Order: sequence, then structure tokens, then C-alpha cells
Amino acid sequence: MNSFKDAKINWEFGTAYDLFVSLYVLHNPERFSLRANWAAGVRSRLNPELRQTLEHARNALVTPIRFVFGMTVKNKNSASVIHALSHYPPLKRLKMLSDFDKMLPAYRDILQNTSPNKAWTEAEREILIEETTNIDRKNHPRYLESLYTIWSNPKEFGDLYLTAIMAYVDNFFAEEEQRILPALKQAQSYAQMRAGSLSLPLLLEELTSGVRYSELEQAKSLHLAPSFWAAPLMLSNRTDRDHLIILYGARPDNMAIIPGDPVPDSLMRGLKALADPTRLRIMRFLAQSPQTASQLSRSLRLRPPTVNHHLNELRIAGLVHIIISQEGERQFATRYDGVDAMHDLLSRYLHGI
Repeated sequence: MNSFKDAKINWEFGTAYDLFVSLYVLHNPERFSLRANWAAGVRSRLNPELRQTLEHARNALVTPIRFVFGMTVKNKNSASVIHALSHYPPLKRLKMLSDFDKMLPAYRDILQNTSPNKAWTEAEREILIEETTNIDRKNHPRYLESLYTIWSNPKEFGDLYLTAIMAYVDNFFAEEEQRILPALKQAQSYAQMRAGSLSLPLLLEELTSGVRYSELEQAKSLHLAPSFWAAPLMLSNRTDRDHLIILYGARPDNMAIIPGDPVPDSLMRGLKALADPTRLRIMRFLAQSPQTASQLSRSLRLRPPTVNHHLNELRIAGLVHIIISQEGERQFATRYDGVDAMHDLLSRYLHGI
């Protein structure tokens, strides 16, 4: 069996990834520590019909990473996305954007037979929920409503979606694209430099704020692409069984996701993470020795889901990392370089450096 650490690295690049990732973030601001009122303001630049089209897409469709990856143009940017999408008929456009060929047969058959004059049966609704692998969509209260809206008239939606993307680019992303381009180039140069001195697991852990990939042992080829808007999280998608594309966070510590915001996002994440007394207690325990989530749960007398939530917030803030033993046990430990980095960033911010 192929070992993940021996997988071949390929480098991907393009602001087209951030075109779609930014839409995901703007519809999920709380997951990215983004001010909800600012995100709503950007969305409101589109007329109600187009804004609702993008909301339906967010509720029920995948983020089309695989579509961008499959583009054969040299410059993967918003202009090339619009050019590519405009050359497909509406139904094919929708199928390509929704990874239709990767859907399970039962799921795909229901969508193909959806019509505006016939509501889904309860059995069909259960299949659509059960066959959905994306937890966000499965738990979204409007998932089925949006899915039905899209597939009851897929040609109309395919046209509206392209119009909505074009309006989004004109009203926001065209300017944003120019702002983030230097940061993406710098992030890729840094990642390529680090790839020369780190093993693949350690490189990925550094690029993705502590994410480990032990469960992906069969991947033979990795395609790494920087994403300004994905930070501090990461997004991934398999192009097939052996090939995986990973979008890693590429926003510099001194930049904010909101243009012109003087407070860096990484500083806000760190301060918010440490503002919670439970997280400070967790940091105190982990400073003494690495511990599993179960050990912390017993020590703190908290439910495991609560502890896991706090650990995730601390990991995203770069304050803890994960250690996986040879037996596969996951332990968490204080990330002292992350604590030092946050302290240094706060000091530089306060002194206007």
C-alpha cells in the first residue's frame, strides 16, 4: 500500500479558488471569525434574486474546487472561470459545478427526476439526507429546500448562477482579487521553500495549522494551492482515489480578511481563543504535559464535545497542536511558538510596527 508520506507534491495556483472560497466564507462568517454584518453587506451588493441564487448554491452545492482544478488555462482567475462557464449549456454547467458525476447513483437519480410539479416523497428526502456526505449540508435547515429549488428547474438555475457569479465579480471580487494576489504568491513561495526541508506530514501540519492526514494513506499525489480566504482552515477534495487537492490558508499574520481593517485576523483569533476561561485552563493543563481529549474531559469535568470544541478553537488560533502516537492516539500539546507569535504580533500591533 502506498504511504501518504511518499505522495508526490504538485503545486497549484489561482485566484479562482478564492473566488468560490470567498463565497463560502461570506455565507459562513461565524466559522472564520468574520464580522457577520460586513459579510452581509458584501452579499447585499447583489440584487435579491442573484443573492438568493448564491444562498441556494451555498446551502446545497459543493464548493467547486474540482471544477477549478480541472481548468486547463494557465491563469486560473475569475475571468477564466466566467469564460469557461459561459461556454457550457446551463444544465452541463450545473452538473460540472456540483460534481454530479461523483454523486451516488440513488442521489443522482432523484435529482434527475425532480420536477417543479412533483414534491419529493418522504423516502426520497431520507435518501437525499442519508446519501449526503457533507455534514454542513446535511445539518443545514434549508438544505432540501435549496436542493429542490436548484434541481426542479436546473437549466434556469444554471443560467442564474452564472449571472450571479458575474455580478459578484463585478461588485466585489475583481478588486479583491488584486489585493490577495501578492499574498498568494508569497505563500506559495514560502511553502515550496519549506517543502525542501520538511517531511510531507510536517509540511502539511505547518500549512494547515496542525491538521494531520494519517487517514489519507492511499493518496499518491497531492496538489497544494494557497487560499487567502480559507485561512485559518483548509479545504480539500479528491480528484479521484489517488489524487487529492488541498487548499491551505495563505493570509499573512499582518493582514485582515476585511479590506482596510487594521486589526490582523490571526491576532483576533488568538485573543478571542484565550479570552475564554475554559480554554485558559486547557492551556494550563497542556503546558504541564500532552493530553488526550478524554483526559482533559475528565480533568475539567466537561463533556467530550465541549472539550473538542475548545481544542479546535485553540488549534485554529495556532496555540495547540496534535501529536499522534504510533498506536494512533491523538494527544494535544501547547504550541509555544504559536503563543510567542501571538505575543509578538500583539506587541507589533500596539507599537504600530
